[in-house]
Amino acid sequence: MAELADPNAKPNKDFLPPVDAALRHVVHALLEGHEAAKSTGLSQQNPVEQVQLCLEYLRDRVGVPRDLPFAAARQLRAHLNWYSGELLEQR
Repeated sequence: MAELADPNAKPNKDFLPPVDAALRHVVHALLEGHEAAKSTGLSQQNPVEQVQLCLEYLRDRVGVPRDLPFAAARQLRAHLNWYSGELLEQR
C-alpha cells in the first residue's frame, strides 16, 4: 500500500561495501556531529553516483512511525542528505 514500497527490490551486492561505509559515516555524524565525522575523513567512494542513489532510496523509504519516530527520521534524512552532499564535494 505504501507508494514507495517495492517488494521486488533486490540489492546489488557489488555496492554493499561502499554503502556500508557511507552509512557508518552517517551514524558517526549522528552520534558525534558533522565535524567529528569529517575529521575521520570521508571514505573514498568509487561508485559515488550509485552510493548517492542508495542513500536517496533509504532516505525516501524510512517509515514514520513504523521504523523511527518523526524526529529521529528527520535527523536521519538530514544526515543522509549531508553525506550525499559531502560525496559530491569530494568528486
